[in-house]
Amino acid sequence: MKELENKVALVTGASRGIGRAISIALANEGAQLILTGRDLTALNETAQLIADLKRGPAPHVSQMDILDSTKIQRCINSALEIFGHIDILVNNSGITGKSARLWELTEAEWDECIDTNLKSSFLVSKAVIPSMLERKSGSIIFIGSITGKRPLIDRSVYAASKLGMVGMMRTLALELGRHNIRVNLVSPGFVEGPRLDGVIATVANRESVSPQEMSAKWQEMVPTGKFTSPENIAQGVLFFASERSGGTTGEDLNISGGLVMY
Repeated sequence: MKELENKVALVTGASRGIGRAISIALANEGAQLILTGRDLTALNETAQLIADLKRGPAPHVSQMDILDSTKIQRCINSALEIFGHIDILVNNSGITGKSARLWELTEAEWDECIDTNLKSSFLVSKAVIPSMLERKSGSIIFIGSITGKRPLIDRSVYAASKLGMVGMMRTLALELGRHNIRVNLVSPGFVEGPRLDGVIATVANRESVSPQEMSAKWQEMVPTGKFTSPENIAQGVLFFASERSGGTTGEDLNISGGLVMY
């Protein structure tokens, strides 16, 4: 029997990158997946990749605006009608936000990053938690960032959104522990992919060096000498989703190649 057989997992931002890797890892352990996000075409691509694995139930795809509480509740209600329960919630959706000094950010740019990364996790968790409380069971996993702990130039709004997520996670862990609901967070380091490439390109332009030079410089900052893969992050989520972490709540797990060790 696979570790997550008969478990239902909802993943936000499942259309690509870390969200897609997380979805595939959960499916490999037999979980019934509810894939959510705004890009329906990309979500269906993730669903097809999972279906091709033939390791578990066919995923359920649900287009959802993570900043519209009405649409979120409608999505959760539909999922509960279909599957009866949600055992695992992965709050993965997010954006990198604008790379700029704080005084160069507009109010709209600040709000967009805080809302997308932090408020969305509040709204989705708020919609899912009541059903977990009814069953006195569940695992909620946030995808944060080491940027919430280790400052990087030009990343103030992103850092604020991710450090705020840590505070929300720990408070929820305290509030929900007696109800057999665990709440944890994974803090990725520099994760390979288009998002990191974009941030590096912006910083490289500011420093008047090539993206390749800046990428090499950032890799030198990592003790392992290489960036983290989305699959590495997925394994951390899998740990928190499974009973292997049954005695763990309120934890912030760094997966950063040693870039952050606290």
